[in-house]
Amino acid sequence: MLVEEGFCNPKQVPAMVRYIHQWLMANQFAEHRLNRALLDLTKEQPADVVMTLLRVAPSCDRAALTMWKSIMCSPRTAEPAQLILLDVLGSWPEHSTCTSDGDKTGVFVLAATVVMWKILQMPCVPHVVTVYFPRLFVHLLFQVFFSTLDVPAEVDTFWKGCQQQYGLATNPNRFAVRTLKSLLCQMQHEDVVVAIERKCGWDTLLCADTHHYAVGLLAR
Repeated sequence: MLVEEGFCNPKQVPAMVRYIHQWLMANQFAEHRLNRALLDLTKEQPADVVMTLLRVAPSCDRAALTMWKSIMCSPRTAEPAQLILLDVLGSWPEHSTCTSDGDKTGVFVLAATVVMWKILQMPCVPHVVTVYFPRLFVHLLFQVFFSTLDVPAEVDTFWKGCQQQYGLATNPNRFAVRTLKSLLCQMQHEDVVVAIERKCGWDTLLCADTHHYAVGLLAR
């Protein structure tokens, strides 16, 4: 019923995504019950689903992570969802897309970074992450740079909430570096992570004055 209603009236899709999230929050051990509905909605309206999920659960809580796992591990929905996440990741400090219900609320880039970080902690990282590794790597690298230069007050407030919930890195740029290192390790480039660490490159990457030097180390 949810899916059929959404296809007839796309304006209902964001509300359905919010409903699925709320339902999963209230029903911890029944993740599979609405899995098919979520995937069908994502296949038909990927932008609405991804942007709504980033808005309703920017810190990627338990229910949201369950939804992201379903979306990113399904051949039907993984690629369109990853492409939208890449668009968000490349739009520091926030990305704005109007969903079918007329919502133009901006989404913080760090919300998408938290999603990617959690996906990279999965035992089996979705294949789509490997496919789009180059773009994801570059977006995270730029995010380190921009978050080193400036973090708007509203982004800082959002990040403090994430810190309290997950005990994440002190600063957004350090978290972006952590995500970058996780990505490299998942792509079996642990040797690069270690080599940069030996040359203090990761710390150097966090300073605007020496950022270019650390990027040079990465390039080599």
